Amino acid sequence: MNRRRLLQISIVGALSAQGSLPLLAASNKNGKGGRTWGGDNRFIEPAAIEPITGFLPDFSPLTVGAMNRDFSAIYRLVRQYGQAGGVAKNFDCGSLELAFSGNTCQTSETRIKTDGMHNTVRIEHEFRGEYNTASSWSLVSTIVDRPEARLAESGSWDGNTMTVQSNSWTNSYPTGKLLIARYALLPLLASGKLKKAPLQFDLLEECALRRDQTIRYAGETEIPIGGGSATLDSYAHTGYGSVPTHYLVDEAGRLQLITMQTVNWALSALT
Repeated sequence: MNRRRLLQISIVGALSAQGSLPLLAASNKNGKGGRTWGGDNRFIEPAAIEPITGFLPDFSPLTVGAMNRDFSAIYRLVRQYGQAGGVAKNFDCGSLELAFSGNTCQTSETRIKTDGMHNTVRIEHEFRGEYNTASSWSLVSTIVDRPEARLAESGSWDGNTMTVQSNSWTNSYPTGKLLIARYALLPLLASGKLKKAPLQFDLLEECALRRDQTIRYAGETEIPIGGGSATLDSYAHTGYGSVPTHYLVDEAGRLQLITMQTVNWALSALT
């Protein structure tokens, strides 16, 4: 994924605040009054939809359900593998199921390879407070027909130190900011509270720690979809050890798309 434009503007933003990200570029007008997504090279801008331009013509945003309370959601895993004619080459290869209830979130992520082998990671974590900070979690990773590859880990955070353990080891890592699991970000984005000020935090990704992360509201972005276009709020996420990520949220707080270069998620069900 070409992030040159995003990184160029990020350098300017970093002069005033660590982790600053740009407002995403608006679509350019072509000579006939229509829109060209990113000008002459649709594979470059806007960065938020760059890796899924081949998928978007078949995408229809959901118009029911909410994510600012208990909810269940299913996302399609949309892979990006190269591009053709300035448009991303996309294909489905898995799913993500989430269920939020009270202060608990359960996720099941499945990735399917072309040879039929698939990996499933199931996580349950408890969170607390205004920003859904991590409390404790457990993870089980399995590969079909490969019982020897099963992995089980668990962890906790006491506000200062993240501890992760398996059957054979225990490791501890100091944290400098709020520790928030990746998918615990969804209700925060749905609430709209991150529009007001950037969120700086440490990211819990499965059982790994990614320090010094920032999510910043990046304005509205218009995207082409099946049958027309849609305008969504865009949030840009960058940080140490993380792939630059965009979260696209509709006016009702539904997180419709998550783009992360080769791995992208599209909302397909919400209750």
